Amino acid sequence: MSKKLRLLPVLAVLALASRVDATNGPKLTAYGARAAGRGGVDYAYADDAIGPATNPAGMAFVYGNRLDQNWAFVDPRVTWSNSLGKTKDKDDIFAPVPAFSFGVTLDPTKSWEIGNLFDLGRWGLDDPPDASETNLTEEEFELGSKVRIGFGIFPITGGKIQLKKMRTSVFTDPLDWEVDTLGLAITPSFAYRFTRWMSFGFNLQLQYTKFELDGGIAQPRSTLSDDFEFAAVLINNSPQLFTKADLDDAFTYGGCWRAGLMFNFEKFSAGLVYQDRSYSADYLGRANVNATDEVNNLTQGNPALLQVVDSRIDPARGFVSNYDLRIKHYEFPRMAGIGVAFRPNRRFSVGLDYTYIAYKETFKTFRVRLSGGDNPNLDIMTSPTIPVRVPLNFRDQHVIALGVTGLVAEGQDIVEGVPSWGLVLRAGYNYGRSPVPRRTTLPQLPVINEHHMSCGLSFLWGPLVELTASFEYQLPKEYEVGFHLGDRSLSNSKQECEILFFQIGVGARF
Repeated sequence: MSKKLRLLPVLAVLALASRVDATNGPKLTAYGARAAGRGGVDYAYADDAIGPATNPAGMAFVYGNRLDQNWAFVDPRVTWSNSLGKTKDKDDIFAPVPAFSFGVTLDPTKSWEIGNLFDLGRWGLDDPPDASETNLTEEEFELGSKVRIGFGIFPITGGKIQLKKMRTSVFTDPLDWEVDTLGLAITPSFAYRFTRWMSFGFNLQLQYTKFELDGGIAQPRSTLSDDFEFAAVLINNSPQLFTKADLDDAFTYGGCWRAGLMFNFEKFSAGLVYQDRSYSADYLGRANVNATDEVNNLTQGNPALLQVVDSRIDPARGFVSNYDLRIKHYEFPRMAGIGVAFRPNRRFSVGLDYTYIAYKETFKTFRVRLSGGDNPNLDIMTSPTIPVRVPLNFRDQHVIALGVTGLVAEGQDIVEGVPSWGLVLRAGYNYGRSPVPRRTTLPQLPVINEHHMSCGLSFLWGPLVELTASFEYQLPKEYEVGFHLGDRSLSNSKQECEILFFQIGVGARF
C-alpha cells in the first residue's frame, strides 16, 4: 500500500534541510575558504567580500572594491549497517551544485581600477599619498566611504549521497537510498558605518532550491482506507506499511533577511548577527511510488484477495503510481550569533563565534500532500488526496567555533607599507551537537557530524590578489539507532559518517 509515500515528502524536506557537506545539521560550518580555514569563525572579521553570507555589517570595513569567489569539493564517507549487512556511499569526491559562489563589496565613491590587477610586480602603485594631501577625512582616507553595497550568490544546499543496494527486512530486493540536492541564495546587501568603529549591515536572501530523493517509505497502517485497514482477509497485520519512492525535481523559491552589527577597533572586534526564518512557496514535484512488495506482504503474494475488499481493484494494473507532490509550510529556522576577534599585533588574531539555531520551530513536523495519482488501485486503497503529518523532532542547536590566523611570512615592500607577497596560515575547531535525534535519522541524510577540524592558507600576491585554500575534516560520528520512530525497518541499525571538505578561493581588490 502506499500512503506511506507521504513519508516521501518528509524525506524530501529533510534532504532540503541538509546538504551532504553541511556540518552543523542543515547549517554550513563556513562560507568561503577564509572562514572555513579558521573553523567557520567570521562574525567579527571583515577581510573579504563574503559578508553577505555571514555578517553584512563587515562590508563597511572592507576597503574599496573587492571580489571573492570560491569552489568546493566534498568527499562524504557514509555507512548504514544492520543485521543484513553494511552499505557504503560510493565515496566519490564531487563538487556540490552550485560548487561556485562569489561575493562582491563595492564602495560607491571609489572608481574601479581593474587594470591594476594586470600590472604585475607593482599593480599600478605609486608612493602612497599622505592623508593631508587629500580632501578626505582621516577616517575616509583609511576606510573609504561610509556606505557599502554588496552582492553575492552562495550555495545553501548542494550534496549527494548514494547508498547502493541497501537491504532491509521489508523489501524483496536491495534498494538504493539516494539524495541529490542543490540550492542557492542571491543576496543583495547594504552596510553603513556610523562611526570609525561601528557599522550596521542588512541583506535579503532570495532562495531557490530543488532536490531528488530515492528510498524506502514507511507510514502507519491507518493510511489505508478503513475498508482495507480493518479487512480480515489481509493477513499481514503489521502496524506500518512500506513502499519504494522516487522523488524527482521538487523545487521552491522564497527568501529571508539577515542583519548585523560590527564593532571594529585596532586590537579587538565584535559582531552580532540575526537571521529570520525563511518564507517560501510550497515545494512542488513528482513522486513515483511502488507498493508492489507491500501489497504482496498484505496478501501473502495473492493481490487478487484485494478484490474481496473492493471489487474495483484490478491487480493487472499493478501497484505503482505517479503523484503530484506538495510540501507545505517548510521553512529554514531563525538563527542568531555573536563573535569576537582579538588582534594583539598585525600578524596574529584569534576569534570565537557562537550561533544559536532554532530548529524546533520549523523541524518538528513536516506537512505534505500527495494528489493526482495515475493508478486507481492506490487511490482506492488510500484516497485520491493524502495529507501527511510526520514528526522529526529536531533539537535546537548551539554551535561554538574557534579559529586562529597568523601572517607567517612576507616579502619586501613594493611601496612603503605594501609587501610584495604574504603567507597566512589558519586553523580552527567547530562543535555543534547534532540536531537530529537518533530515532529519526535517515540512511541517505547523514547530518550527524558534531566535531570539525579545519586548516587553511592564503597567499597574498601584492596588495590586490589573494589565493586561498582550506580543508575541513568532519570527524567520524556514529549513531546507534535502536528503535526508529518513523520506520521500524530502520530500527537496530547503525549510521556512520565522516566528511572531507575542500575549498579554494580567489580574492581581488579593484
